[in-house]
Amino acid sequence: MKTRNVNAAAGVLNAAMQQGKQTPTGLAVALDSACLLNSPETAVELQRLRARVAELEQLLITDRPVDEDPIAYALTAEADGITRRIAPTQALRVGGDH
Repeated sequence: MKTRNVNAAAGVLNAAMQQGKQTPTGLAVALDSACLLNSPETAVELQRLRARVAELEQLLITDRPVDEDPIAYALTAEADGITRRIAPTQALRVGGDH
C-alpha cells in the first residue's frame, strides 16, 4: 500500500462527499478530476519507464572505463571528423609559430 496515494485519494473523496457527491460515479469523477485514476495502459507504461530509469541509474554508478562508454565512442567519431576539418587551420598555425 502506498500511504501517500491512499491519503490523497481519501482527501479527494472526503472533499467530494462534503460537496454532496455520494454516488460511486460522482466519487469516481472526483478521483478522475484529481488525476488519481490511470488506465491499465498508463500503469504499464509508468512501470516500464520506472524500470528504464532504474536501469539508466545503474549505468551511472557502474565502474566502467571511459573507453567502454558508448557515448564516448560516439563522440570520438565526431571529434575525429572535427580534427580532420580543422587540420589545415592547425597546420597554418603551427607553421606560423616557427
